[in-house]
Amino acid sequence: MAETSKKVLEKKGQGEYEFTAYGEFLSYFHAHIDIFKRLLKAKKMDPTKVEEVAKQIKSYMTGNIKKTDQFFEHLPQFATLLGVSKEEVSSYLNSNFIDVLTKVQDKLKTQELEKLTNAPAPTYSSITEEIVEGLQVTHPKDYVFAQKGILMVLENPITGEIIEPQGLMAASAKAALAMPAGSDSEKEPVSLTEALAVANAPPTPIVKKQSIIPEKEKSILQEITETFADILTGEQLEIKIGPEVTETSHQEPSANTSTTKSDDEYEIEDLEFDDSSDSKNGNSNPSETADEHDDFSDDLGIEYEEESPPPPPQVNLNLIRLGNFSIKEFMDLVQTITTYQTKADQVGYQNWLRTLSEFDKAVVSLRTQVLKEQKNEVVDWNALFQMMSTKSELKPDVLKGIVKKIKNFQIVKLTLDRMIQEFKKGSPEFMQIVKMAWPHIQKSFYEVPNYGQVQTLLKGILSRVNDESHKKEFMKIFTMALNFIQSKFLV
Repeated sequence: MAETSKKVLEKKGQGEYEFTAYGEFLSYFHAHIDIFKRLLKAKKMDPTKVEEVAKQIKSYMTGNIKKTDQFFEHLPQFATLLGVSKEEVSSYLNSNFIDVLTKVQDKLKTQELEKLTNAPAPTYSSITEEIVEGLQVTHPKDYVFAQKGILMVLENPITGEIIEPQGLMAASAKAALAMPAGSDSEKEPVSLTEALAVANAPPTPIVKKQSIIPEKEKSILQEITETFADILTGEQLEIKIGPEVTETSHQEPSANTSTTKSDDEYEIEDLEFDDSSDSKNGNSNPSETADEHDDFSDDLGIEYEEESPPPPPQVNLNLIRLGNFSIKEFMDLVQTITTYQTKADQVGYQNWLRTLSEFDKAVVSLRTQVLKEQKNEVVDWNALFQMMSTKSELKPDVLKGIVKKIKNFQIVKLTLDRMIQEFKKGSPEFMQIVKMAWPHIQKSFYEVPNYGQVQTLLKGILSRVNDESHKKEFMKIFTMALNFIQSKFLV
């Protein structure tokens, strides 16, 4: 049988292929994914993390976006998943969308044309299916074949609309229904159906001239006598109401008498809603019982509706954002804050804050509170969480998760700062190696708490150090740093 999957391309009358509505949606879908990946890569995010975030966005779009014009409505959710402001996502889309969409559509069209060219010949279960699939002709919905004289037409029994035959069948029918030439005043039939109706129309009845003198009406008795002459016997009619009472009926046993009574004078019993009524009435028909239940529910006005499938679970985008929030993002935020503090640029700092998403603003605010707590100042976390959750879409559990990550990331930052101080104690040659290796050392510790991955990356750095004394110095500092993090990091 021919495939019934969704078509991406369809062939137009001129022989050119164009995108179907589904193909258009598919190109928009992949264009957005491509743009979001570019945005994350522009922010120097780790490629593995980029693919992870892209996968989450793809899952979100699959479950929530069904039409091409719905992508713009979900910009705030995209911004949350990407960890950037809505304005930045909107600006990046406006700058790159047309270019990326054109490339995606070209690639998609080429890909689909290759599939059509290299596709195996379709197999059909019958010659009828092959004809229908090849001609792309389908039976009109709600229409049935109907015989109208010599014509076979398609008729909609609900509306009465008729679809007449076309082509050779129409020509043949017109020849068979050719009307003799009439006067100029007669109109030609506008369709085969009308022509058939004219051809099959009965002759015009001859109207009998009515006499001015009205005819005498027959009496009702005369009409009855003429109509029922063969069954009228002349005997007197006896009118009987109810079944005929015979002598044998009075001689029936009392059991039959009670049965007759139950037919005429039945008792109304209490309704029972448990299953015991079925077991007591052994001769009852299950189908009749079901019908009675249905009738009873109708009398009460109860409508039994089919169970609707449960709604899909709501996705908490902020929880997803919390899971994606990395040490690298935290370190970048801290670096930006430090830059504004060093320049004493309060105006620039406030402008920068306005560009952040709700999540990142919460990180900046909560980091300030964490630093206060580290200085032995009292912080009422519950009151703070309650206040922040009423002013934003961030729930207390998300805010608690942010605080936990900030405390852990602060430990990693403190460890990296201490490592720098230890490295500075080495020789100038050793410091030169440190400067070259520092970006890779930072990237290794960004994998915490995946300590196995951290050690693997650090071993790769040590393998490039040729001097044994330098290698031992690195190993000592790395070991000290990992032990400190593992002792303080909150799981």
